[in-house]
Amino acid sequence: MEKQSGLVQHKKPNGTVYVYKIVDNFWDPEKQQSRNKQVCIGKLDPETGELIPSKRLNESQAASLDAAVTAKTSVSGPAMVLNRIDEETGLSKALAKSFPDSWRQIVSLAWYVAGTGNALSHAESWCGNHETPFEGSLSSQRISELLERMSEDGRQTFFKLWGKQVCENDFLCYDITSVSSYSELNEFVRWGYNRDGEKLPQVNLAMVYGQKSRLPVTYRLLPGSIADVKSLSGLLDEFRKLEFPSLHLVMDKGFYSQENIDRLAETGQNFTIAVPSRLKWVREEIDRFRDGMYGPEGYRKVGDEVLYVHTRMLSWGKER
Repeated sequence: MEKQSGLVQHKKPNGTVYVYKIVDNFWDPEKQQSRNKQVCIGKLDPETGELIPSKRLNESQAASLDAAVTAKTSVSGPAMVLNRIDEETGLSKALAKSFPDSWRQIVSLAWYVAGTGNALSHAESWCGNHETPFEGSLSSQRISELLERMSEDGRQTFFKLWGKQVCENDFLCYDITSVSSYSELNEFVRWGYNRDGEKLPQVNLAMVYGQKSRLPVTYRLLPGSIADVKSLSGLLDEFRKLEFPSLHLVMDKGFYSQENIDRLAETGQNFTIAVPSRLKWVREEIDRFRDGMYGPEGYRKVGDEVLYVHTRMLSWGKER
């Protein structure tokens, strides 16, 4: 008997293999894990491997278990949309090179998350009823095993291939968000600047994504105590390891520090960065040119936005 979605097999000590149907999935708050309710529908013939329906089933119920006479329907709508997106972005091609043995499962789970936004522990039912690249069962246990098999080498290979692909027609943006947590076991959970204003420790999630496409490129988990200004060095190292093409970095004032500017200059990195106006030397420059800045010479139009600016070259050093 071929394994079907929603059916599980249990082998008893005497060698008999019983087949159970999963009739319900639920969360066990005490054991903190996903569990399911199963009903025995029969056992396997030891010689042919075919299902012998349980005597508790009536004739029509037993016949419905025979794959040869059972019709199966699946929802194809999401697949038509997601498959088109996949072809346009080349996502599966990059995943197939990075995870050749499991890319179909990964894409199927990505479709499930895109279609529902729910936790992976509930993916089995949705994937079983919808058209996906992977036709086998994706039970909670199999998903856990899949995630354990996804090596760091595979992830970095994917980030490298995917990043180069997105960079061809897009600009990259880098941002950090915070996720508050009550966890006392996660080593990344630390007290720091909470962007949501919650009085909780947090994990920082740093993400690089395409400006036009909004496609995520790569990510890093950071301790919640790490400020934006301290994360730039790690970002540059990651770009170097992933062999991203030469980039012109555009950053807000949260990344400004003398240490960061020195590092960018030493590595020959092209960049544009906002500078906090609270700095003494910045205030002096603003006050010096404030009166003449709003004349015709300072007029600039960038897209639909009108700006009045003044440009002046300054030397960089310790006094900055």
